[in-house]
Amino acid sequence: MNSKQKNFISCVVYLHNEGERLLSFLEEINRLLEENFEKYEIICVDDASYDDSATLLQKYMDACEKSRPISLVHMSYYQGKEASMNAGRDLAVGDYVFEFDDAFMDYEPGLIMEVYQRALEGNDIVAAAPQNHISLSSRLFYRVYNWGNKSANKLQHERFRMVSRRAINRIGQMNLYIPYRKAMYVNCGLKMDTILYNNIRVEHRDSNRQERENRSGLAFDSFIIFTNILEKISMALCVFFLLVMVVVACYVVWSVFSVVRPVEGWMSTIGLIAFGFFGLFLLMTLILKYLSVILNLILKKQRYVLSGIDKINK
Repeated sequence: MNSKQKNFISCVVYLHNEGERLLSFLEEINRLLEENFEKYEIICVDDASYDDSATLLQKYMDACEKSRPISLVHMSYYQGKEASMNAGRDLAVGDYVFEFDDAFMDYEPGLIMEVYQRALEGNDIVAAAPQNHISLSSRLFYRVYNWGNKSANKLQHERFRMVSRRAINRIGQMNLYIPYRKAMYVNCGLKMDTILYNNIRVEHRDSNRQERENRSGLAFDSFIIFTNILEKISMALCVFFLLVMVVVACYVVWSVFSVVRPVEGWMSTIGLIAFGFFGLFLLMTLILKYLSVILNLILKKQRYVLSGIDKINK
């Protein structure tokens, strides 16, 4: 680019024991932003790291020859990536906000500007998603989630994303509580795009028990809030036991006209069990649907979503 962009850019970076790669990441991000934007800020959110991430960041700032717009937010205790990134995004003032879920770079730095250019083309949310080395658990989660979600946009593993101020305002209007940012962006109704790239490095990182429990809880909450998977499973089981009832009834009718006689009491027992489970899962389906309606009424403040408004004048 020949001239610097005038849009104010905010970068929110999640930190949890990122000491090994933090300085190289910040140096690369700061260099790129300084070269391409007149005004920018970097907000690092330290989610109760127990390594030297905060100390390294302070030493990095002290060693800089000139002042750099970097802020460090300390979470009171470990609260997970979603809550921490929400805190950082709430403090960001930029026209566009980059969200880096960690300080790991398995892509060329130029991809960041590609994401920005794609946002200027009219996309309110633009994500960068790796194509390789995605864990089986992540693939399974996104496949199941997309199966149960009604949105035309699909959720997938992302490394970082850029969000416009309009998108941030939109999800704030849609929901009182933002449990999962990516799901909110997918369901906000605004135009979004994804840039796929080939990973240039593989991430090897061991997560502690607290992180695994947090991710598991987030996955379960996302299934309940943003999908109708539980309703589909309950209805499928209901249909299955209905079919069992039909098969048992057909077998009983057939046995009346056949020389084959089933074991006494076997058919009635199977039929009763099938009928009981059919009624149980039918009731569960109705309850889940009822709870889904209540959940939407409690959490969602906006009853419809718009992708945009065009003013047409003669």
